Order: sequence, then structure tokens, then C-alpha cells
Amino acid sequence: MELWTSIPGYDGFYEVSNYGNVRSLTRSVPYGRHKGMIYKGRDIKQFMSGKYLSVKLAKAGVTKTTYVHELVLLAFEGSRPKIADRSEIRHLDGDKLNNALSNLKYGTVKENAADRKLHAAGLTAVK
Repeated sequence: MELWTSIPGYDGFYEVSNYGNVRSLTRSVPYGRHKGMIYKGRDIKQFMSGKYLSVKLAKAGVTKTTYVHELVLLAFEGSRPKIADRSEIRHLDGDKLNNALSNLKYGTVKENAADRKLHAAGLTAVK
């Protein structure tokens, strides 16, 4: 079942699902030249940015491009942990386009490197 939750920093503007989909919410714009205009909610188009799927999110006239896998983990698991060895996001099955929550996990650089060796051997990383 697809579950939706607000994207931190974009509450009332955007949501992300556990399947890696992103949508905007119907809202009234309270600022700028479009003040009072109603924007209808819709699915947000994803696009390739390097090797990963990204979306553009806008709020108060500021647009930001963000990786979808980062939004999924941020919304469902919280901020990236601060650890001695830099934290990365692991795609457990090796498919960088699979941004389902069940395929993503925070990990260390070493864990991500070990995952790549498993993927090269045709195996999937363990959660």
C-alpha cells in the first residue's frame, strides 16, 4: 500500500510516498504576484540528474532540485545520521532508480562500497 507523508521543510506544499513518488498539494499562494492563486495538486515529474532521479521543489519563489532517494529517507526515517565515517544512502538492490523506502537505507561509505561489490556479483545487499 502506498503511504504518503509531508516532506520536511515543505509541509503543506509537497509529499513523498514510500514508493518514491512525489506530489504537490492543492494550495493557495499567500505571497508575490500570484497572491491568492490556487495551485491544484499534481504528481511531480521526475528527471535524471547524474545517475539519480530528481525533482524540483518550489516554495516562496525559491526552487530547489533534490534527489528523490534523499526525500524518501528524510521524510520516513529522518535526517541523515551524523557519524565519523560520512553517511551515504544505500540502494540495497543496486538499482539507483528504485527509490522505494524498502530499498533505501542510511549507511557508511564502507557499507555502500561493500554493496557495490555484492551488486557486481549479482547479489542484493541485506537491510
